[in-house]
Amino acid sequence: MRASSICGSDIRAIYREHTGCGAEGYRGVIAGHETCGQVVKVGPGVRDLRVDDRVVVYHIGGCGLCEECRRGYPIGCESEARAAYGWQRDGGHADYLLADEVSCMALPESLTHVDGTLVSCGFATAYQGLLRARTSGCDQLLVTGLDPVGLAAAPLGRALGASLVIGSDPAPERVALATSLGVVDAAAQSSEELDELVAVHTSGRGCEVRIDCSGNAAASESAVRNTRTSGSCVFVGEGGTVTLSVSELLIHKQLTVHGSWVSSTTCGNCSRNSRPRTCTPSRS
Repeated sequence: MRASSICGSDIRAIYREHTGCGAEGYRGVIAGHETCGQVVKVGPGVRDLRVDDRVVVYHIGGCGLCEECRRGYPIGCESEARAAYGWQRDGGHADYLLADEVSCMALPESLTHVDGTLVSCGFATAYQGLLRARTSGCDQLLVTGLDPVGLAAAPLGRALGASLVIGSDPAPERVALATSLGVVDAAAQSSEELDELVAVHTSGRGCEVRIDCSGNAAASESAVRNTRTSGSCVFVGEGGTVTLSVSELLIHKQLTVHGSWVSSTTCGNCSRNSRPRTCTPSRS
């Protein structure tokens, strides 16, 4: 292992709540699901990997046979064989990691191992959510929650063509960081400030795409309120409960709401669709 980071879900479900069931059922293994390293040995039957290959480890190991696995979403594996690195099987907070070949993805030379850990979960989660909303140059983007995932969503949204990126977070240091990095055009700390900011920058229409990385109820409600008619809302922030006026904020505004959980191992075009049928997961 060359780099292994700590995700917000680690902090919540391992170090605080100690969740013992479901997808986040921690089994007392070596933690670390955002990992990147270099191959030092390959086992029998390995086809594509070679010693010294630099790889990012996709953090879910599925059965490879169920529908979710076949379409590139082992995180939704329907088998009892599903095991996440750092949750149900040993992860990357150690010198070495035993990984399945299908979990290892080539890391380009232009990226560092630290880059690889960030891409493996946080950036990939943000990217997947933005793809679900079909973010493009036609859109203005609202990012609620400027945590590591939100700070990834903002520049990725701009790279996908978003003409304006507005962020929000109650923590002044996060707002200051996002502003200093230049990943947002404007940022707010309170719901009231956000309402005013969006109204000013969008002439009162709201943003076409909104992605919530906070899992906070107030932020989610504010974000939906500030999504324009026929826009798209994406939820990627774990936790929280949201209460909305369905008629006013969803039906009458004709919003599309997406839930997005981590990334797929398929191509970007497959990731945009709810049930892609044309591609199979890459093994490289």
